[in-house]
Amino acid sequence: MWYLTDIPRYKAEKDSIRALASQEGQIHPVNWRMSDRGRLILDVDIVVGNRTFEAFLQYPAQYPELPPSIYPRDEKSRWSNHQYGTGGELCLEYRPDNWTTDLTGADMLASAYRLLSTENPTEGPVVVARSAHEESLGQSLRIDYLRFVHTRRLDDFLASVAVGQMLQANILVHYRSECAVYLVDKVTKAGGEIWKNPDIPDGLGSETYERTISVMRVAEDAPLPPTTGAPEFHVAAEALGFGADEKSMIILRGGGVHCFLLNDKTVFKFSPIPAETEMPRVDKSHAVLRGKSVTLVGCGSLGSKIATSLARAGVADFFLVDDDVLLPDNMVRNDLDWRDVGVHKARALANRIKNVNPAAQVHVRCFRFAGQEASESAETALASLLRRDLVIDATANPSVFNLLSSVVEKKKKPMVWGEVFGGGFGGLIARYRPGIEPPPVLMRRAIENWFGERDYRPERTGRDYATGGDGPSMIADDADVASIAAATTRLAIDVLIGRNPSYFPSSVYAIGLAPEPGLFTQAFETFPLEMPPSPIPALAAELTPEEIKVEAEEIIKLISAT
Repeated sequence: MWYLTDIPRYKAEKDSIRALASQEGQIHPVNWRMSDRGRLILDVDIVVGNRTFEAFLQYPAQYPELPPSIYPRDEKSRWSNHQYGTGGELCLEYRPDNWTTDLTGADMLASAYRLLSTENPTEGPVVVARSAHEESLGQSLRIDYLRFVHTRRLDDFLASVAVGQMLQANILVHYRSECAVYLVDKVTKAGGEIWKNPDIPDGLGSETYERTISVMRVAEDAPLPPTTGAPEFHVAAEALGFGADEKSMIILRGGGVHCFLLNDKTVFKFSPIPAETEMPRVDKSHAVLRGKSVTLVGCGSLGSKIATSLARAGVADFFLVDDDVLLPDNMVRNDLDWRDVGVHKARALANRIKNVNPAAQVHVRCFRFAGQEASESAETALASLLRRDLVIDATANPSVFNLLSSVVEKKKKPMVWGEVFGGGFGGLIARYRPGIEPPPVLMRRAIENWFGERDYRPERTGRDYATGGDGPSMIADDADVASIAAATTRLAIDVLIGRNPSYFPSSVYAIGLAPEPGLFTQAFETFPLEMPPSPIPALAAELTPEEIKVEAEEIIKLISAT
């Protein structure tokens, strides 16, 4: 404790408080004592006019780096609006955000006297002391259990409701140990028309409780029902037009939205969480992402993080391909969590994307490319894949890569791929843009040659997580995967935006996350890999006009016979 290690400061504290008491006359030390936790405490009476405030000054263990605190000795006392609840600490001029070690406990007592004498004048009206304290939203909600979340579009809709109009809102309730959060996801108007809140994800209802609540706008001069008790509230609410048995309701008055919950005796009013002021969080170039679409093959640890990041960046059209199911051990690296164990990764990731970006449209195919699947199913999956603006391979599976490479080269679709090296010491990111980079298969060959020149062969897992089999598992932690996923996402965004010149002058990067003999000397060492020029395309075989005519006639016969 500070008073044992800094006895001169201990003496100085007592001397300064003694001097304050003798000068002011309103501060009366009672006695020094120790708390059961060894905190040094001074019981003190603060006299304001004819009233005595029985308080105690408590020094923290980390004094003088932190300021002392002043409390009522009676735990049921509420002296000021500048107090942290009944019996709580007074919020004074000196706090952890502006305290300096040259101040003392005497300064805190003098501040307490100024606060109490300002708000309890011996003559004239009661005054509320001006606050220099800027309370954050989080601080204001710490002890509030019932919370009502506003969104910008909900506020716009509620502002349009006419006086006297009664509506029925569908409420989604998130119950947590410390709070219950109410969200309005849709409202039914008098004629049956339903307004849907576009700020709320479609799938959120499956993870919440739902209830119906009446909504009505009253005149601006109409008094709100009293919250002193449920019977009085019901009488006043019925006079406004609410039903006699309603247990919850939203009353709109002016610009205010007042949400109430009742039981047999008590009325509870919700604490509002106001809608945020709209402001840009990403640069203007990201606006184009809202109109872009992405195919992601592989919804494992790397793919799940890439998809979530792209959704946050604004991409609103996804086609997810993966046949694997989320298992408990996937928690080591996957962006999903225990709520989705036993669910196909692609379907679970689709819900995660929509919870991150409610505007997103997500299409899912629980399918295994380069696996034992029906050819017609593969054809359908490839057709959907090619309708998107960008293909991302997050499988690290050579067979899948070869298939996708062939398809995107033929159809002139850009592709990005990423890979985490076994051991978690680094990874690789790459992109293919038709007409700019050589075909992905040649790029892959150049990548392998780069490793060969260093006499290094990256360890790749020999185990197929979906079907099992022999071979080592991938050794890498979540931070390793997240680093490579972030870099892959940045490369994908660059391709989707179509930056010219690109932020990435090279098309392939080997990224180090830890020293690796023969490859990386330190973490974050990055090597851009030089790619060969694109080969000159071979000339297609030419047919004579007569040959073309013969083949065309055969095709016409087939169509006619269908």
